[in-house]
Amino acid sequence: MYVYYSEIFKKHTPPFRHPEAPDRLDYVIKGVVEAGGVVKEPKMREDAWRLIYSAHDKSYVEYVKRLCGAGQAEIDGDTYVSAGTCDAAALAVSAVMEALDKRETALVAARPPGHHAGFAGRALTAPTQGFCIFNTAAIGALYGGDGIAVVDIDVHHGNGTQEMLYERDLLYISTHQHPATLYPGTGYPDEVGTGRGEGFNANLPLPPGTGDDLYIKAIDEVVLPLLRQYDPRAVIVSLGWDAHKDDPLADLALSLKGYLYALSAILSLQKPTIFLLEGGYNREVLQRGTKALVRLVAAGDFRPEETQTDSPPHVARRYEEIMQEVRRHLGRYWRL
Repeated sequence: MYVYYSEIFKKHTPPFRHPEAPDRLDYVIKGVVEAGGVVKEPKMREDAWRLIYSAHDKSYVEYVKRLCGAGQAEIDGDTYVSAGTCDAAALAVSAVMEALDKRETALVAARPPGHHAGFAGRALTAPTQGFCIFNTAAIGALYGGDGIAVVDIDVHHGNGTQEMLYERDLLYISTHQHPATLYPGTGYPDEVGTGRGEGFNANLPLPPGTGDDLYIKAIDEVVLPLLRQYDPRAVIVSLGWDAHKDDPLADLALSLKGYLYALSAILSLQKPTIFLLEGGYNREVLQRGTKALVRLVAAGDFRPEETQTDSPPHVARRYEEIMQEVRRHLGRYWRL
């Protein structure tokens, strides 16, 4: 598995202390090196900006370019732009397109993240952009076209990706902390898509405190059946390590066992799979998780090196209530 990485991705720099900072990538690359992974420098594509314009509102893209030209600015209290942001974002898009074109399984270790950015940048349902600039995962799915699936396992719902794919018959699956308890407040089970996209948008909101036991159950009973029935040509994984129990910004309780189980389930489809870095703010988890992922892809090595986490009874009861709702909405379109 190639790991697409460039120092350019670190040129997206915050104007103040921020959890989404360039040093996140230092820990990711440490994990790659420890696992014996191969780092590959992506090439900037001539059509990168055309692809960004094709997915996002022109006025929003021009706005971001102006902010990049100004050198440093804030889009909102959470989301910033620096002089290097535009090059970093365009190169991230280029890396995903290169992996898609080569039909290879790869990790794109890039920033800025993107899954909260909708057509006009900020997704319609979100008060802020959640650290995101351009939606690399959605741009990749739209570029790949028919048969592309996006699986989002960040702790936050990918509201921007949902918005951009909501009327498309491209499968979008998101596992995330329940929107009643966490930003951005979207991702309920009844959000199933519309028009051509009806039934292709699947949300699995999880109650705070969900551990590996229930997460594995959700993968087995909903995520994997959906993927098998859709039978994608390729899969883009919006990979956020912030559902881990040690992440400082959320309240799910996964260990690396839960993560590796989900990732191995996706890989079992034996389709080209592009893992795209989104969230994850505990630096040690970023390093250990990346190391485990590279080992998994390269050699089928399932070594989470963490003890499975189990959910308390009240969380299990709430989980079952939510999953009944998930099956009720998605069962109209899929065998669950």
